[in-house]
Amino acid sequence: MTEHSKVVPLPRVIVQPPKDLRALVEDLAAWRHKPIAHTQLFIVDATGAVPTAKLTSEMMNTLVGGLCYVAARYSATIYHVAPTEFAMIVQSEGAKSLELLRDVKIAMLRAVEKHAPENFGHVNQARFAMIFDLAQNFRGAAERIAKYTADAQKAADPDAKKQELRPLSPEDLDNILHAFRKFGADKFLKAFMRDQMVVQAKPGFEPVPSMHEYYVSMDALRKPLFIDVEMRASGPLFNEFTRVLDQIVLRSFSHMTTLTPMPFSLNVNVVTTFTAAFADFMDQTSKDTLSRITFEFRQADIVEHFDEFEVARGMIKAMGATIGVDKIFPQTLGLVDLDYIGAKYAKVHWRAGAEDLLRERGKTFKYMRECNIQPVLIRVDNMQALTLGAELGVDMFQGFAIDNMLRAKAA
Repeated sequence: MTEHSKVVPLPRVIVQPPKDLRALVEDLAAWRHKPIAHTQLFIVDATGAVPTAKLTSEMMNTLVGGLCYVAARYSATIYHVAPTEFAMIVQSEGAKSLELLRDVKIAMLRAVEKHAPENFGHVNQARFAMIFDLAQNFRGAAERIAKYTADAQKAADPDAKKQELRPLSPEDLDNILHAFRKFGADKFLKAFMRDQMVVQAKPGFEPVPSMHEYYVSMDALRKPLFIDVEMRASGPLFNEFTRVLDQIVLRSFSHMTTLTPMPFSLNVNVVTTFTAAFADFMDQTSKDTLSRITFEFRQADIVEHFDEFEVARGMIKAMGATIGVDKIFPQTLGLVDLDYIGAKYAKVHWRAGAEDLLRERGKTFKYMRECNIQPVLIRVDNMQALTLGAELGVDMFQGFAIDNMLRAKAA
């Protein structure tokens, strides 16, 4: 073996157990009193990967061990802030932050593969890890920690009722159909249908409404129908659940009395386009209305059912409607040729801490614009998104922060 071929062992690190929520609150207060540049707060939520019912003590022990090792490698302080959630404070920026995030994901995926392998292919990596740059978004971090404190106080209350969430079940699908038949389209739409505006916006300028998105609110459904159900990480059954909702929306469309005269979008699954509900919808909807509709498909759904999607794409375009691609996460942006897909626009998830990752995809944003595909940053929860959008040539946005802008403008 030559000198150059020797295996270099990884540096040994001293692994420390997690601190508690109280320690995190104290450390954040200390940072607030004396800020240090490039300090990041990482949040890891195990329920974003698997349902609570599958988070056994063995799995949590594996995850804790993996996360503590990651924290030690990056000289981060780790905290166990809730039964299934962790936090890390670390001084990092750029590539180091992305490397830490990668290793956090590896720790999570290893725990899932070992203890809940049936969920391995359904892990939503954008949900179980998030980053707050304390210098840029201390308020968002503080609000997150305040929620942990409130939850801890509630859990300590002997009079508080503790209710474990259960996974989605086939009976839940029957319940949603029963509710639709019982209440009828008008009442169902009024109770559960929502719309959210996509706007054109630039820093320092008033937002200009561009189109609406109509969707069934999962939060609104949960309260009366699925209060004890954990919607996230329910695997294939959740996809089946969304297909049921697709057909309800299509069957109810003619009852939408507040339909906008602007362009608008509907979310559908690829499989839904081959149902009788979709065929009836296309036959019964006027050409003028169809010309204003964009059907949004999740990028992952397109990839999984690509042959079927190609057929659906031809059918939709022949009827005069258009296609958009939804739920493109920063780490998967550029993996699918959106021009070949035939997309009118592409919705890319924004999240605090993903700025560098999105900047790395600058060439992909440029390619989209050259192909006349409109990039849209969605799930926008702070104004940093507009600043980054201006840098990347993106001026279309959607999210709660945008909703607040529109309300402020109206007031």
